[in-house]
Amino acid sequence: MSQTVSYWIEERQVRRELPDAEQPVFNDIYWGNHWELFTPAYWKSQIWMHDLDHQVHSPYKAKGSLTEEVVFCLLGGFGITAELSMAAYDACEDAGLIASLNTSPEAWSEALRKPMQINGKSIHYRYPNQKAIYLASAMRSITDGVPDLGGGRALRDSLLKIRGIGPKTAGWVARNFLDSDEVAILDIHIVRAGLLCDLFAPSQKVERDYMAMEEQYIQFCQAMGVRPAVLDCLVWDQMRTVGQLAIDAVKEKYGSLDPGHSKPAPKQPVQLPLQ
Repeated sequence: MSQTVSYWIEERQVRRELPDAEQPVFNDIYWGNHWELFTPAYWKSQIWMHDLDHQVHSPYKAKGSLTEEVVFCLLGGFGITAELSMAAYDACEDAGLIASLNTSPEAWSEALRKPMQINGKSIHYRYPNQKAIYLASAMRSITDGVPDLGGGRALRDSLLKIRGIGPKTAGWVARNFLDSDEVAILDIHIVRAGLLCDLFAPSQKVERDYMAMEEQYIQFCQAMGVRPAVLDCLVWDQMRTVGQLAIDAVKEKYGSLDPGHSKPAPKQPVQLPLQ
């Protein structure tokens, strides 16, 4: 048996088939119902509904230089919103630091310490001095020709040699700049989604198990028949949008906001509200 997904793209109605909810998609992970939030069937149907399976490039393919991508990704990360990282990037660009590949930590720090206007509010960038050191180091490495552009993993692995760049940031740059499906960006949104569909175990931590989790994610995408870079963008966008709902779903499933230190509770599917 299968399940039918019916949706509209502009004025055209589309009907497509997904495997039955009880059919395995990858290891012990089952497709689930497409109308239940965070199941593999849900994510596959969302890719269809957003017409992402017909796009040549992922939604966040870079349009600038490698230097611009490295700066942008370094300015993002845990605890920094997309809006704040973009404002910080604009401040550094306006100061001429990116175009000149400025290697002075003091110059980067000066730009990042200034208040930034976001939605009418004055906000300060977090840890400007520390991030300035990393940005200056990255500019030196790029000037010295450190990045390897031979492929997604080659670029990611070469970026790991730069101070302040870890696997997530390096993968982020590689995904964006090369539109690569060889790497994954395991931020909190992807990890939560992986926990909710049983891709990741509660005991796994990106700080310790990043490469193993990355391989699981890529194999999962291949089994679903979706591009890792495309699913990554979709999951990031939706999990960020639903916010507390995703956090509550993880808490309900595992009994804690930190599932790695709790006994898993019985699974409860999260369902979309009836229309």
